[in-house]
Order: sequence, then C-alpha cells, then structure tokens
Amino acid sequence: MVEIHTTGVIERSAADVFAYVADYRRMNEWVFGITSVRPVGDADYGPGAVFEGGVDLGPKTLSSTAEIQGWQQDHLIALRSLAGFDFTATLRLQPEAHDRTVLDFELSYGNSGGVAARAFSKTIEPLLALAARLTTDKLCETCTRATQPPLQCRPTASTTETRPADATRGPGSETSN
Repeated sequence: MVEIHTTGVIERSAADVFAYVADYRRMNEWVFGITSVRPVGDADYGPGAVFEGGVDLGPKTLSSTAEIQGWQQDHLIALRSLAGFDFTATLRLQPEAHDRTVLDFELSYGNSGGVAARAFSKTIEPLLALAARLTTDKLCETCTRATQPPLQCRPTASTTETRPADATRGPGSETSN
C-alpha cells in the first residue's frame, strides 16, 4: 500500500466540520476531481453506508465502491473500497480550540499485482498526492465558508425625513385635540 498524508486547519468546531464532511451530497464541493458519488442501498450516513463514485485524475478516472468502516462522531470517518480502485481514506478531526479543528487526511491505495499494476501505481502516485493536497485545501476553504453563520443585515446609514406638522396637512385641514 502507498500512503499519502495531508493536514489542514479549519476555523470551525469539530462538530461543524464533521457534519459538513459526513454529508455525501457536499463532496462535490471539496473532493478534487470527483465526477460522481451516490449511495448504494438505503443507508447514506454512518457506519456501513456504501457509496459508488468516481474521481477524474486527468488521464484516468478511478471508480470504486466504498463502505464507511470507521466512524467516531465529530472525530473520524474512514472509507474502504469494496470493489474497483483499491483504497482507504481516513479523515481525522482534532479540536484545537472551540472554533479551530486540525484535519488529518490519509489516503492509502494498493499497488499489488503484476508489473503493469505496479507501473500504474507509480504513474498515479504524484496525481493522487496532488489530489489529496488539493482536497484538503478545498475542504478547509469550503467548510469554513459553508458553516459560517448567515450574514446579518446591518444598515450603514439611516435617514429620517422630518416635515413640519402643518406641511403634511392640506389646505383647510383641521386638528382636534
């Protein structure tokens, strides 16, 4: 197995980051080169959920069916391929402060097989390393943006029009006290 490891810092709580990462529908926002991801079966969240997907690495699209095999709420999600491209991917979240989380991303993939499989593995290694780094960077950026509280509407200036009391009344208006 070849292992690729990247880290990043997200200016959000581990709970916010976990909720963002665990939602497969948001993967296209942060996984570099992802072309598709869809649940297989009824489960689409948590341990045992299975997904089919593909990642385009330029000269090659890697397709796989993977299962969530590791899950610790707000701390860890781990995927392992069941078919297709042989890989494991693990996201570990370590709270550093209330609104600051360190992300560790580890991608391992198989290079077993014959000469052609080992040559292919060597060819895609730099592409996967780049994809892992870009995925980590994009995750840090998009998660921060996606989990920000909504912007408050604040007036920048206030104008009040004041009219003299008798200017608002037409001719012949009367007031009663």
